[in-house]
Amino acid sequence: MRGLVLGRRYAKALFELTKGGPDSAAIATLLSELGEALEQKGPLADVVFNPRYPFQVKKGVLTQLAQRAEAGPTAVTFLGLLLKKNRFYLVPAIASAYHALLDEAAGRQRVTVTTAKPLDAKEEAALKQRLEAATRRTVVLDLSVDSELIGGIVVRTGSLAYDGSAKGQLERLRQQLLSV
Repeated sequence: MRGLVLGRRYAKALFELTKGGPDSAAIATLLSELGEALEQKGPLADVVFNPRYPFQVKKGVLTQLAQRAEAGPTAVTFLGLLLKKNRFYLVPAIASAYHALLDEAAGRQRVTVTTAKPLDAKEEAALKQRLEAATRRTVVLDLSVDSELIGGIVVRTGSLAYDGSAKGQLERLRQQLLSV
């Protein structure tokens, strides 16, 4: 993702403006949807990044999107600023950082869990409970399945990762054998 550091700065400024406001969840959703649309290089990306469209047309499109998302005037002003400064490519990074700031303020922690097979509801609930006890925060699970893990689980949160998969254990064993 391009511009992580600059994206965090913009996200922090936007967060400070919207902290505790009713628009913050709508802004987060709007930023995520814009980021996804821009990464897919569809019609919205064409309008935003193509120089043949005048600034007012671009701003009008973004204003309509913000109004439909009920994101409020702060979002409209913010998106206009990004357009004016030619920083719209930062939207995916801003969206990610803004969500992280909202989660931190709400005491939530996003955890990515990859397993070799899908977890049933009981296993998911037990895993969530253990992770909440370990992190002392409300955990939001992002579950994925990777059959190449063979068995076990890989847990990622922020910059921390725990690899309890059979594939990871076999790789660590291979590295130990090679170093002998």
